Amino acid sequence: MSTQPLLPAPVPSPPAPRRSVRVEYLDFQNLAEHREFRLRVYGLDGSTESRFRIPNAAFAAGRVKLQDGPEVCYQKLLRALDAGGTAGPDVITIDDADLASYREAHTPVRKHRSGWTPAPPPTPDPLPRRAPRTPSLQRSGPPPVADDLARALEEGQRVSHATFGVGVTGASGRGHTVVCFDEGGTRTFVTSILKVDVLSAPHAWETSPRGKNRPCRVVGVSL
Repeated sequence: MSTQPLLPAPVPSPPAPRRSVRVEYLDFQNLAEHREFRLRVYGLDGSTESRFRIPNAAFAAGRVKLQDGPEVCYQKLLRALDAGGTAGPDVITIDDADLASYREAHTPVRKHRSGWTPAPPPTPDPLPRRAPRTPSLQRSGPPPVADDLARALEEGQRVSHATFGVGVTGASGRGHTVVCFDEGGTRTFVTSILKVDVLSAPHAWETSPRGKNRPCRVVGVSL
């Protein structure tokens, strides 16, 4: 009886490592039926711009929030890069499957308590008790103010908003701050919840009467 030598089992090839890239969100623009977002991918071979479109009907139906648009496009781009694709100039449309996947990944899961039994109702007191007196509270010190970022915002600062892009701060008062964006027009925000990245010192930028943002001709004078 002839015997054949045993061959070693094939060794599976390791997964391809993720390429070292950096993704930067640029801006967005409103089209007739879509909102288009632009992202730039920086790699070893240079940079490439990618464009993504989300139908306006998806925002109107509540399938995606306006502030989540850039993140949805970013996750779609990462999946394409992990699958071996490359970022290119072609426009990529975000479909309902992409939106459903994003909602599923970002919806918190409710924890269910096992073995829970309701507590018995309280036993009524034989005699009514007098309601305790609530001491009067007196406010001491200055009233509460907004966070450090809101207090730091002054007129004429260059700022960057995650949804509306780059703009210039205007007048602030009564808990509100006005920002004139380069692409999105003038918008008013509640100062205490406004989240922006500050890009310049105060009074370094101005908005022309026609609504165009531009650097101030004279930022400051040193004596």
